[in-house]
Amino acid sequence: MSETKPTNSPISSGRRQLLIGSGVLGAAAALNPGMAFAHWGRGKGRGKGRGRWGRDNPQENAPPVEWTVEQLRTALDQLRNDTFFAMIAFGVPGNDPYSEHQGVSTPYPGGITTRADLYLSGGTDLLVPVPAGFMNQLLASIATYLAVKPMDIPEMASEDVGENGEYLLENLNSSFTDYLEGEVSNSVLVALLINLAATRVAGSVDGPFPSPFANLSWEQKAKVFEELESEHSWLKRAITWNIPDRDYREATPGVLSSMVAFMLRIAGFGSYCEFAVFNPQTREVVQRPLGWVLSQYAPDAPPSGIGSDDFIGYYQGRRSV
Repeated sequence: MSETKPTNSPISSGRRQLLIGSGVLGAAAALNPGMAFAHWGRGKGRGKGRGRWGRDNPQENAPPVEWTVEQLRTALDQLRNDTFFAMIAFGVPGNDPYSEHQGVSTPYPGGITTRADLYLSGGTDLLVPVPAGFMNQLLASIATYLAVKPMDIPEMASEDVGENGEYLLENLNSSFTDYLEGEVSNSVLVALLINLAATRVAGSVDGPFPSPFANLSWEQKAKVFEELESEHSWLKRAITWNIPDRDYREATPGVLSSMVAFMLRIAGFGSYCEFAVFNPQTREVVQRPLGWVLSQYAPDAPPSGIGSDDFIGYYQGRRSV
């Protein structure tokens, strides 16, 4: 592949911050570390060794990587999964790496073990309808806002891509634009927004995971949701900053508030329900759900049939509420 760099104009500062702050760059580099680190060790505060996305001693002057829409789709799906794992760990911590990194964990399995992330992503795609045109206007508006009022993203975040950084970001931006013109899942959009808020709260995208949100402490994650739910939310201002369609612009604050409330509720519900062990063909719970274990629900009862047709009483033998 030729190492000749394109002659097109540099990517705007707002779109650059959008790609970095939402985790798109990190997800792309995690999927293919060869796309970055072409000029390792020359960024501020950097030395030789392992980079953010786990590549040891990368080659200098590595050739640029051409990204396709399908490659980017795969990277964004992984970013979504990473973000939702971290969200499940926030709601129902366990002994998984995401819980341990956030500083709140337990000696026992948590929500991630139930694959509540699948419940969350499926529910988001089905129950949080966002038209494709709204998505495009929304992200374009955020990029415009960030060009005027940039986030405090460390300079090293963009320097990590090395001497080919401008080319890589321009190529990634082009693929991202083409991606948004196709079919985009609502769950991916939600993940991008949550990661943008995470970068705004923490001012950094460093950590062991591609998702900025996954790299936060438990307390920082709580601040992200506080930011998203606030009437004066930075993200609400950023989204509505330059949306041309009046109906979309007026609906944005309500859509965002509903989305956050939905995500938090479903993350907990998915962890405690029978989703992971329910057989829809036989309509039976095939093994004892983790939520039953954590809540000590019917500890002496077999899993099959419990709670499917009738309630068996109040918690801890209570007879009234």
